[in-house]
Amino acid sequence: KKTINGVSTEFGDAFRKLAPIPTLDKPNSYLQKNVLVLNWYPKIQAMKSGELKGGDAKVAFNKGHLNQRHVAFLDLDQLYFELERFKAERGWYNLNLTRTAIAALLQDSTWYDLQIPSAELEFGKFEKVRLWGEIALALLKKYTERYYSYSKREWELPHLEYRDLDRTDPNFLQDTGDADEQGNYRILIEQSEVEVVAKLTELKDAILRGELKPFEFNGIKTLWFGQSLYQPLLYLSKKIIDISPAPLNHGEAQFVEDLRKYYDGNTSYFKTRELYLLRNLSRGRGVGFFEAGNFHPDFILWLVDGDQQYVIFVDPKGMRNLPWDDPKIHFHETIREIETRLGDRNVHLRSFIVSNTASAVMELQWSKSKADMRQRNVLFQEEDQFSYVRDMLDSAILS
Repeated sequence: KKTINGVSTEFGDAFRKLAPIPTLDKPNSYLQKNVLVLNWYPKIQAMKSGELKGGDAKVAFNKGHLNQRHVAFLDLDQLYFELERFKAERGWYNLNLTRTAIAALLQDSTWYDLQIPSAELEFGKFEKVRLWGEIALALLKKYTERYYSYSKREWELPHLEYRDLDRTDPNFLQDTGDADEQGNYRILIEQSEVEVVAKLTELKDAILRGELKPFEFNGIKTLWFGQSLYQPLLYLSKKIIDISPAPLNHGEAQFVEDLRKYYDGNTSYFKTRELYLLRNLSRGRGVGFFEAGNFHPDFILWLVDGDQQYVIFVDPKGMRNLPWDDPKIHFHETIREIETRLGDRNVHLRSFIVSNTASAVMELQWSKSKADMRQRNVLFQEEDQFSYVRDMLDSAILS
């Protein structure tokens, strides 16, 4: 089967060795056109909740920016060293940072929108300087990630190609050879949780014996789906253990269950078609797309119909914090542009967002109809639970 896994690890190494070393700089036209959005309202509401003051159920988002007066109060040296630490954590050793560029970026409002109550940017109390510093650092981290991804994408773009998916793909959780990293899932648990340890050991032994039986205990659940290329998928409904890579959340687990039910209940549909599912891991392993804000969709779905392959990227998620013009919402268009660029008439690229936020909520937030959202390949998991999988597959083929 094929996937669009942009560039191999070997080419990533070549990028680090041979690519021109980028230096953080002012935004180009692409970064200005695709502005990043920082929503500070959830943090403000969390602070109110912590102080037992409550918060408004509905908030009209105010758009603001830092200006030269705000920047004059900030500790640019501290921001520089925090950004250097962030760069080191990401392994971006070939990216140059300068204090001058940081100051210039913070005084340039063309590359971001800050959603924050206007009162938080007013000059009244000196204690607000700490808040402005937190905002500045969050903006700089987001911009640095986007700038580096853009530079990398420009270097890699001529080499983008389809390649066969095989057992060495990082999404299959290969054994790293490290004594502390045995591959597969890594689970950390308190030694005192004797019963949980015993149950997990029982599950591990069953898997080794090839017994793919259901397992559910104290919030831990295995998801078995015969068309999933990696099994089992783990779902954790409450935080009792640490699992790496991260387990499925509720919306992701529900999507796998809905897909399995549709597949099992529609044998005639799949009599002449093949279906495969692979969970797409996050940064560093999975398939990501700079064009959509370094977007890593949660799942890759293959629908094979004769000699035609439909590679479908699916992302179940809550939608409350996404603006209507977010790159993830536009990704259904972006992926078609990538399809055209790659030019294989037998491979078709599609993308869908499966919302676990009700359409009525999003209609109020976006002032758009459900039909408008459907035009952007936004499906609704709860209200259309018996039809959205069928709609997605049909649309992938017919569109």
